[in-house]
Amino acid sequence: MNDQDIGRILTNSGLAQFGDSLLNFAYSIALTETTGQPRGIKVQDKILADAAAKAGLRKRLPRRVGRGDVANSLEALVGHVWLQKIITLEEIVSCLKLENLDPSKSFSVLADLALSKLRKQS
Repeated sequence: MNDQDIGRILTNSGLAQFGDSLLNFAYSIALTETTGQPRGIKVQDKILADAAAKAGLRKRLPRRVGRGDVANSLEALVGHVWLQKIITLEEIVSCLKLENLDPSKSFSVLADLALSKLRKQS
């Protein structure tokens, strides 16, 4: 998959909406399994934007985009790779359980994994 195709995925608003729900669900599972207490959480855009920047997604986006758009790029990427059966929910949850003290690091690891698997598919 070339950079142009990846760029189209990262800026797809439908994938971002789906990915938002998927990431909130997966993160809630990870927190529930880690703490032993049922949790339902909405991941903040700041965490996702930081993770997207750490994973290098920011440089694949148009020049002038806000933090929300950067966060959306990570949501779109994860939504795409899950819908294409490139990554499983279990893999997503496993990544999100890695760095409990720094959620942006966990999401960055997930973004790296998603990009790596996406490139191998082509």
